[in-house]
Amino acid sequence: MINKSGYFEGRGNKKLFYQYWLPDSNTVKVYLIAIHGWGTHSDRMNIPAEFFIEKGYGIYAFDLRGHWRNAEIQGHIDSIDHIQKDIVLFMDLIKKKAGSKKIFLMGHAFGGLISLIYAINHPGLQGVIASSPQLGLTIKLTASKKIAKKMTGAISKLSPTKNISMFIDQNQLTSDLKILRQHIADKKKLEVITVKSAAEMEDSMKWTMENATSLICPVLILQAGNDNIVDKNKTQEFFKKVKSQDKTYREYDGFLHELWNEKSRALVYRDMYIWFEKHIQKN
Repeated sequence: MINKSGYFEGRGNKKLFYQYWLPDSNTVKVYLIAIHGWGTHSDRMNIPAEFFIEKGYGIYAFDLRGHWRNAEIQGHIDSIDHIQKDIVLFMDLIKKKAGSKKIFLMGHAFGGLISLIYAINHPGLQGVIASSPQLGLTIKLTASKKIAKKMTGAISKLSPTKNISMFIDQNQLTSDLKILRQHIADKKKLEVITVKSAAEMEDSMKWTMENATSLICPVLILQAGNDNIVDKNKTQEFFKKVKSQDKTYREYDGFLHELWNEKSRALVYRDMYIWFEKHIQKN
């Protein structure tokens, strides 16, 4: 497996870290752009990359703004629109490498939300996969987060970079003990969010639900059956509203939130692979 990194210019000429995984042969059949979840980073795409490069796929991912190598302020994003522009520019970079080969977008949790927003705004996208997309949260909010949620508009204007706690119980992410230990030991994960980012997150979830009918590109929604992080009822509601003639929903009974890192993830990867192969063949 080839794993290399670099930098590209995002929105506002911001230098953003990215990395990619390719088959040892360096011969790529199709390109995947993977968007990580809130509080994590692009290194978390290493496990799905191990599966897909064996199929001849190339995976490209970048740290979102406010996260690890691309964080000027920990947990801070001025605007979700800035991330959308970053994806546009990243897509342009991959298109130069892909040539006539197809490019698909995939994202997990917050990354799933981001991917769905992009797909709604870019109907020509060749396909999108959203894993346990963050369309509604079920995690318990800390007292500071509750206060921030009530006052999010005012606070985000007066003190947009003020940090508040956003603790996620790692035990709710995966039943794979090896991966769970790695998550717990990960010093680069975030446990904070700025009030501006929280406001952007709330607005984006609402906007995406309201604009589900505008999603017309091929879409595969994957949802953990035992998800205690995002609200799977919102995922189901969203899927029902989607107008795409090519839409598929898969729910994995008993699986925890991080489907790509779960103990039985081979089942999830199989479904993704079948979907990708089907859509690679389509004109």
